[in-house]
Amino acid sequence: MHTTINWTTPISWLIAVALLALLVVQLWLIIRNDSLSSNRKWIRAGLNSLLWLVLVAYFLQIQWPISRATTHALLVGDDVPASVARHLKDSLHIDESFNSRTIKANYDSITLIGQQFPTETLTQLSNAQVQWIPYNQPDQLEALHWKGIVRLGEMQQVTGRLQSSKKQSLQVRFGNKTLDSVALHEGANAFTFQFPAFTKGHSQAEIVLGTTTLDTLNFFTRPTDPLTVQILLNNPDFESKTLADWLGKQGYTVTVSAALSKAISSQVSINKAGKSGGKTTPDLIITEPINAASTVVKKAIADGKAVLFINLTNPEVDCRTINLALGSRWQVRKINNEPLIPLGNGLNALPYRFADSPNQFSVAGYPIAAQQTTGRVGVSLLSETYPLSLSGDSVTYNRVWTAVLARLSESDQNTVQVDAPVYSGIRHTISVNNPTNRLTSLRVGQDTLRLRYSPMNDRSATGTSSFSKSGWQSVQDSLALYVNRLTPNDPIANRTLVGQFMLAHSLSSSLEGTTARTTTAQLPNWVWLVLLLGCFTALWVEPKLG
Repeated sequence: MHTTINWTTPISWLIAVALLALLVVQLWLIIRNDSLSSNRKWIRAGLNSLLWLVLVAYFLQIQWPISRATTHALLVGDDVPASVARHLKDSLHIDESFNSRTIKANYDSITLIGQQFPTETLTQLSNAQVQWIPYNQPDQLEALHWKGIVRLGEMQQVTGRLQSSKKQSLQVRFGNKTLDSVALHEGANAFTFQFPAFTKGHSQAEIVLGTTTLDTLNFFTRPTDPLTVQILLNNPDFESKTLADWLGKQGYTVTVSAALSKAISSQVSINKAGKSGGKTTPDLIITEPINAASTVVKKAIADGKAVLFINLTNPEVDCRTINLALGSRWQVRKINNEPLIPLGNGLNALPYRFADSPNQFSVAGYPIAAQQTTGRVGVSLLSETYPLSLSGDSVTYNRVWTAVLARLSESDQNTVQVDAPVYSGIRHTISVNNPTNRLTSLRVGQDTLRLRYSPMNDRSATGTSSFSKSGWQSVQDSLALYVNRLTPNDPIANRTLVGQFMLAHSLSSSLEGTTARTTTAQLPNWVWLVLLLGCFTALWVEPKLG
């Protein structure tokens, strides 16, 4: 129980003193009245005290808490069909339902159905308990994630979920070229795409279901640092010549060394005047297993550089040769009796696969792997790749070798990572790894993100921002990030917005704690009127009865 009197105001104290004085005066007058008998004095004192108590109670306006029933309503998103909403309403046994245009905010608990809600509607639910049931529309993306910034040759990984209405194919396409595809079954599907980023700068791919484009992937491909590459062979061949020409066109400094005979050798340089031409040890050596024990190869590994072995003929014997010379742990298992096995897109490989080994990393999609020792030792089980270039399939050729170089090159400094999609107006996190100096902020377009360093790793920092502009935004001048505009018809954007609201609402509710569903009650004014009239009537009648 509690009162509504504000004891900080002088008027409340004046009224209280007046009421106390009234009681004292009434009792004093009754006691001094000698014409009344003892019994009459007790009766009149009781009636006056009762009147005084009613006046005090009215002045205090006493209230007390009472439990009340929790009210619950259904809030239906604009993307949910009426039949689905009716079915859920009956299943959940909820009497009231509204949409974003007819919502009433005076409910204790709200269940959201769907994900297409205006931001203004969600802000009205801050005082209610909120549950969310997403609506999975058939043949529409439910979730989608990819890397917003990747390195040239790095594997771009796309993950998502989709409710398929039938068996069909889902593809990720670059122009009219299919980069990867999955076969969907009827019902809920989780999918993953992988493809190497092979175009520099602003990159774009599409998620296509049948003939319908569901979404567009925008990401930025940053170039790798310039490398010096040495191709070391006993006999020149089309594979090494094609690869050397391609590396040169990519801007790398390339040296091709070949032993034509015991006394004669040749050396050809491409882009000799490049920035990295003065390095004593190349960043990458491409050679054959027979040269694994050469001084040049051993020095490269000792200096922490990379070596890639190609042109294997007998993988079991070749791997033992490499292991003996460089201390690696390569093991292969034969998987087919055919001399070559087709991989698709015109590629063939030796009929072997790599056994798992600690510190071994595969080039996704290809029978190529690298092991981390003092340096990086790579082995390729591909047969030949130059036929791709000769046939004009430069896209596949680029995909293979950019992926290989990305796996064998050193990790770059100031690596910016972000999980896409990013939407304007929704807070998003960006990470910076291996900064060359301790950056305190990161500039993205017109926004500046304050960086917070991890207490467990001072080479990793994160910053958050709700980006003010959409479209391509520059990141520290050398990179870029695509920020999507928040549109009401984008299913991924709607899910992201509701998900952020639910996370913030859950955090706010946990900080405030759970409040009991109670209200207060007090006597209505007509009851006070009846009590006062009853007391005055009793005081008026009492003398007449005497």
